[in-house]
Amino acid sequence: MRPRIVELLNRYFGYDVFQYIVPDPAVVYAVMLGSGILLFIRRCRRSGLSLEHATGMALWAALAALAGARIFYLVQHLGFTLAHPSVLLEINGATVSFGVYMGGVLGAVLYARAKHVVALPLYLDVLASVLGLGPMIGRWACFLNGDDYGKISNVPWAVRFPHGSYPFLDHVRRGLISPMADLSLPVHPVQLYLSLKGLVLFVVFSFLWRKRYFKPGALFLLFWICYAGARFVLEYFRGDHDRGWIGAWSTGQVCSAVIAAASVVGILVGFRGRILRPVPPALSMDSAVSR
Repeated sequence: MRPRIVELLNRYFGYDVFQYIVPDPAVVYAVMLGSGILLFIRRCRRSGLSLEHATGMALWAALAALAGARIFYLVQHLGFTLAHPSVLLEINGATVSFGVYMGGVLGAVLYARAKHVVALPLYLDVLASVLGLGPMIGRWACFLNGDDYGKISNVPWAVRFPHGSYPFLDHVRRGLISPMADLSLPVHPVQLYLSLKGLVLFVVFSFLWRKRYFKPGALFLLFWICYAGARFVLEYFRGDHDRGWIGAWSTGQVCSAVIAAASVVGILVGFRGRILRPVPPALSMDSAVSR
């Protein structure tokens, strides 16, 4: 999709400069990761949390997220991985977003355990306020790549991907279009739906984090319930059939159901269902006690 966007913009404005303005997907991912780390550290400092631990936790989480994204894909396609072990050496191989989240959270928790951070729930709540940036920014890279595309649709905002793109090849393989066609059939821009989901989560959980309505750690679990619910629904708009299936559900839907269930159990067991603070805090976030 990126070459088509560049071509359309160059033609519309009459300048051949958009090749340098429209970012490469790799740049989008770098912006996503960098902005997430910086905002997490800034909000931890604003909460009065240790800047040292915030930085260390962010770096551990980022490295674990990168590793988790690739490992999740290799495990999800275990048969192919075992048949072609050379894919283990592919640095820029395919990844899966659930691996990013699982790896990132695991990295943060491991850092807290290694450094004996007692205020881990507070750090996780800050993380919940930032996590929406992941899909909000990262899904634009998917849109530019043309992967994670949507089902064929006639909605007014449906998009057509260029020759050779993932949806184009899928439609050719299914005999829906000619290999000589210029564009794919119109499909749901599901990558942008997922980006919008990230924006909503980022705005809502940033607001909730600032208001401090919930006990430490509860906001983190609430984020995953909301994220998983939205992701489960949006999976029905996806058109890429190779993302994995377990029965009638896609791998993404199964992961969403497991994450949502685990988060609900965490609220019921860890908080006995009582996640609201008994009395609104008198102090603002800027005057929180250092931890």
